[in-house]
Amino acid sequence: MSQSDGLIAAIRKSHDVVESVVDANETPSACAMFFYWLFRKRPAVFPAGTPDLIIGAGHRTHSWILLARSICGGRAVVLMKPSLPLKRFDYVVVPKHDYVQPRVNVIETKGVLNAVPFVLEKDLQKGLMLIGGESKHYEWDGSRIATQVKKIVSQDKKVKWILTTSRRTPKSLLQLLEGLEIEIVPFEETDATWLLKLYKASGKIWVTPDSVSMVYESLSSGAITNVFSLEPSKNTSRVRSGLEQLIVNKTVCSFDSWDRDAEHKRVPSEFNESERVANIILDDIA
Repeated sequence: MSQSDGLIAAIRKSHDVVESVVDANETPSACAMFFYWLFRKRPAVFPAGTPDLIIGAGHRTHSWILLARSICGGRAVVLMKPSLPLKRFDYVVVPKHDYVQPRVNVIETKGVLNAVPFVLEKDLQKGLMLIGGESKHYEWDGSRIATQVKKIVSQDKKVKWILTTSRRTPKSLLQLLEGLEIEIVPFEETDATWLLKLYKASGKIWVTPDSVSMVYESLSSGAITNVFSLEPSKNTSRVRSGLEQLIVNKTVCSFDSWDRDAEHKRVPSEFNESERVANIILDDIA
């Protein structure tokens, strides 16, 4: 799910939006960009008119965001820690775990923004399990994950569970889950539309901790979000630190904590970072 799509969708909730997309892969060379800046010429890929906001994510967009603001006007919004000085942008939207120096133009977020819509009063008898695999953040243990899946299914018998995998999921995991009464949909049979539909419908979501972006997407959907337990890798990880903070704050629950008190009543967290960021920017430019 795109960060920029998430922010634009949040802005649309309160404002009419005319969106023009410029693909950074189709922009001219750096030499041509200097020519445009020097002679104040508008590149053909830029839409006509004066934009209110110029939003970009990805390192290739940074210089083009600033060029667009210089030639076309508007406010420059970068959705990550930029490769250029922070002060050059009007708004720098960056995950807290990136530890960016506080500035008046920096907006810290819990994780990256996404386009998953927040849904109230979800069906708690519909559940989704999102399984990843090998990563640099956690030590993968398929047997441990399979054991946790089985215990969750046996404990939450009223929930209709759907489990899906990723490209990183070892084939051996599905073998460990054979015979379990749960719907398993391999990643090859899914797409972004399918996943978005499941995010909207599922009241409970479990995610392996290596799939950090899906943890934040699950929270954004309004679901009760839990994470399977795996041993952290030996290397330090800012991404893992952000997830661990969610667990400490009880925004999400780890399997180990859930296993100690599976009957503990949990309610969905109010987690809508895209809308919060949109409101900060809109209030500032009003």
